[in-house]
Amino acid sequence: MLIAIFALLVLVSAGIAIYFRQKQNVYSVLKPITTILIISLATILSVENDSYYGWTVLVGLVFALIGDVLLLKHKWFVYGLLSFLLAHIVFIYAFSSLFGFEDNLIILSVLLVLGFAYFRFLLPHLKSYAIPVALYFLAIIVMDWQAIGLSVSGNAPIYYLLGLSSILFSFSDAVIAYNKFVREFKVAEFLILSTYWAAIFIISASIAFV
Repeated sequence: MLIAIFALLVLVSAGIAIYFRQKQNVYSVLKPITTILIISLATILSVENDSYYGWTVLVGLVFALIGDVLLLKHKWFVYGLLSFLLAHIVFIYAFSSLFGFEDNLIILSVLLVLGFAYFRFLLPHLKSYAIPVALYFLAIIVMDWQAIGLSVSGNAPIYYLLGLSSILFSFSDAVIAYNKFVREFKVAEFLILSTYWAAIFIISASIAFV
């Protein structure tokens, strides 16, 4: 029931934030509020379950919130990237804390091929951002590796959902990269925000089930 209530609140908040994304003053308030709602759910579930995984996820979500705020300004992009990099690292640690560090090389190989192909596509447009983006890509690949690997070790619906959440998070980041470095397009913000909030909501809700 608690998760359903927060799902509705996040859906409404996210919808309003996306609708007002062209009005910077309004959007600057609404965007962090949506992430704060997700953090609130994670906090309640962490207190109820008092799990190491839950508290670790909560730290990652706080870094994501900081990244949300920093990415509101173009001049703070690198700092926002760094904050999300730290969020990914914390999520890697959280996922690997469940069954140990996943070592499925087939999953890793597929992710490396896809990640390298997309990075190679972006590279001519990255210029001075090439190294920071490369490090970020590496973190995303490892996070996906650990999250998707959970479905092999856990073999339960929540672990499949965590794998999905990681893919959604990566998709959101991929759209950010394309929109910023290659070409802006109209529905980019909708795709970025909807998949990002869906991803971190699933991660937050997972605290109740793992």
